Amino acid sequence: MRFSLCCISFVWLCCYGVQNVFAYKIPQIKLELIGDKFNVSIPDEAGIENVAFNINRNRPFKAFEQGEFSGRVSTPIDNRWIFESKRHLRDDDTIYIWTDVQFNKNRFRAMSTPIVVSETLTDINEVINDNKSTVTTETPPAIDPRTEKCEPALTKIRDRNVCRGELLFEENFNGNELNVTRWRYEVRLPLDNADAEFVLYDTNAEITNGLLKIEPHIWGNDSPDADIRRGSLNLGARCTAYQNPDIECRRQPFGRVVLPPILTARINTKHAFSFKYGRVEVRAKLPQGDWLYPLLLLEPHANLYGQQAYASGQMRIAFIRSNLQLQTQSGTEMGGRLLNGGAVLRPEAIYRNAFMVNTSRDAHFGETFHVYTLTWDDRRLSFEVDGQKYGSIDGGFAQHEVGQNYAWTSGNYMAPFDQEFYITLGVAAGGHGDFSDDYLSKPWANTSPKAALNFWRDRANWKSTWTSPALVVDYVRVFAI
Repeated sequence: MRFSLCCISFVWLCCYGVQNVFAYKIPQIKLELIGDKFNVSIPDEAGIENVAFNINRNRPFKAFEQGEFSGRVSTPIDNRWIFESKRHLRDDDTIYIWTDVQFNKNRFRAMSTPIVVSETLTDINEVINDNKSTVTTETPPAIDPRTEKCEPALTKIRDRNVCRGELLFEENFNGNELNVTRWRYEVRLPLDNADAEFVLYDTNAEITNGLLKIEPHIWGNDSPDADIRRGSLNLGARCTAYQNPDIECRRQPFGRVVLPPILTARINTKHAFSFKYGRVEVRAKLPQGDWLYPLLLLEPHANLYGQQAYASGQMRIAFIRSNLQLQTQSGTEMGGRLLNGGAVLRPEAIYRNAFMVNTSRDAHFGETFHVYTLTWDDRRLSFEVDGQKYGSIDGGFAQHEVGQNYAWTSGNYMAPFDQEFYITLGVAAGGHGDFSDDYLSKPWANTSPKAALNFWRDRANWKSTWTSPALVVDYVRVFAI
């Protein structure tokens, strides 16, 4: 009996010890901005001996690997374990962190929830030093008073409750200037990736008589002395690059590298409005002209599944290849009479139609205004034009052989389309991803390092087709579902 009691006592002590060892749970990381620097921290707790932070900017961790910024902290300051970096963060950066904590001689590791810089809220009472500036966001606008019963919606907007059928966003482009509280220009060169378009995005949109007009122009208006192989381009402080400023903000022609042949515009609501699930309506007249295409997009706000190669997805509310006539080698018509809607999950041209639905008309979609609608819910994407549904795409992208991405298995059935997205409007030209090499009369090959130069050299053939090259938008509306 004495032996049994001793054993019972020993087991109880062991269990108690194990409980203490594994009771520690790494808390959520706190992010703070300090001028041109930032720090991350966790609160101190009795038993913590040191803490290591590994941090990636706009790139999720695949495992417990070394981060873009990393360091081990051996002493807490003001009851927090703090790691400081001298890197400046942009409002649209997403920060990924994993933490290693030595607690009572044991090691604990955990991935933190991704932190979107523009959404980070810090309690003023928790600020460590008076000279630290914390990141805040604007208070979401209140829901308009409603007399009818508010039915819960599938749609989510951060911390705001919405009602089914509620008009969440409406832009009618009144006035003479872009509403900067809703829209911002992208001023940048496209990244030099597998589908980079042949353009420079700048601030050349116009608003007149309640219409947004984005019209692309040939470099230097194709004056006799214009040459994309000479000169240099540096966007300076105006540049809105968010991945690689060396590529997106500057270009010096040499060899096969040329200046962008086309000047155009691209605007978005990333800083002001994003949502998860809903119905989007855009009334627009699409561009007409060879090798142009409209950008009526929903793009990921936080890029939680990664920033490269459409890892976090892109939704196309409406898309056409704006050529007046465009045929494949087999005679299939792919020009402006064929309307597409769908998802982009890979950069390569050969995969562009894998998640697209389409409908065709006798007339080019740039001849007149149409209402383009995307309904996005937790099971599928559905597409309409002028109130007529023409197709839908079911979720389950993580299991699809073309779109498969391991990171999506951590999301729901619609991953990567299970996060908040924002609205983008613009016009692009050329590129390596939206025009297959199977198209007749295409003056460049997608794999050619001279693609943009060859496109430019063929302008005598395509510029005469740019009779109505502008994207003209009447309104944009988003409704809760």
